[in-house]
Amino acid sequence: MNIKAAILGRKAYNIHLKGNAYLDAKKFREAEEKHREAIAAYAQAEAAGDEDPKHLMAYGVLLLRMREYEKARATMLRVEKLPSLNPEMKKQLRLNYAVCVWKLGQLDRAIDLMRQLAAAGPMTATLYGSLGYMLIEKARETGDYAEAVEFNQKAYEYDDEDAVVLDNMGQLNLAMGKRDEAFDFFKRAHERKPTQVDTLYYLAKLYS
Repeated sequence: MNIKAAILGRKAYNIHLKGNAYLDAKKFREAEEKHREAIAAYAQAEAAGDEDPKHLMAYGVLLLRMREYEKARATMLRVEKLPSLNPEMKKQLRLNYAVCVWKLGQLDRAIDLMRQLAAAGPMTATLYGSLGYMLIEKARETGDYAEAVEFNQKAYEYDDEDAVVLDNMGQLNLAMGKRDEAFDFFKRAHERKPTQVDTLYYLAKLYS
């Protein structure tokens, strides 16, 4: 075990958690500063040989948040090869990787990866929210909303109070021209999570 690398990894992880705490407290400038500090600390730990999957998975997620998608992808592929990765971590890693692939512009590939996760089960609100949004994006491209409607309705039945699911329902209805229904879903999403950026954006557009 590389003791120095493990110590550096724990340090980076703790800085990351402090950034998340600032985010929860709506201290956005402080959160961004801490997350930038965490990115640098994670990179130092990775270079030293840290192989703790918890640290590296968190690093990958933070890289995604900071829009460093290629670095996030490389980190996730490295994590996938670690022997200490447990089944639950593998599932979360694959979900994160699918989101990363989507951010890199490969929507169809991302949807395929998400469908594989959905087929393996069990379903979660995170999986419903992520795949639901991707299907809406695909429907916007093709004009065929059938699958997006069916899947997001299942997501809503699974958890009708999840802010992401509610936002997805709002975006889906808005894309289909159902403005009143969309507005109701966005208002409910905003009540559940007032800082959700997509919800704020679409509410602002509808109010405008």
